[in-house]
Amino acid sequence: MTTHEQSYNQPTLVTEQAYLELLAELELVNATNRKLRRQLQKAEQAAAEAARAHAKMVDTLTETMRENTALTLERDMWKGRAQRFAHDTNTDSDQSAPDFLRVLFGIETITEAEASAIRKAMARLHHPDAGGDAERMKRWNAVLDRLEQQ
Repeated sequence: MTTHEQSYNQPTLVTEQAYLELLAELELVNATNRKLRRQLQKAEQAAAEAARAHAKMVDTLTETMRENTALTLERDMWKGRAQRFAHDTNTDSDQSAPDFLRVLFGIETITEAEASAIRKAMARLHHPDAGGDAERMKRWNAVLDRLEQQ
């Protein structure tokens, strides 16, 4: 065994002062380690919260897109019905109320209570005193009058 190897195998004597300095340094390193672990834990919590928020946003956007698609399809359906009705009324000026309902709404007949409810709803929307269009109100009244006569 060489002299160099012997020096590694022998315990090194440390003075009490050096020992206390090493303990203080060890405590400082442990405190830094605890601080870094707390920071890491907070960062992990923030990342988990961001992931939850992202998932919720994706779900909300997906639902919004689904609703938007459904509303677009419904709008297009009503637009098509209105266009067919406008075409039919231009070709046949003496259109009866049941034909109007069949073309525009797909309805064959309605009850007197339904006619009354429609009249009230249209009055709330189109009556001139409520800021509506008088001509539109007259058209609705004419159709509903024909329905009530049947």
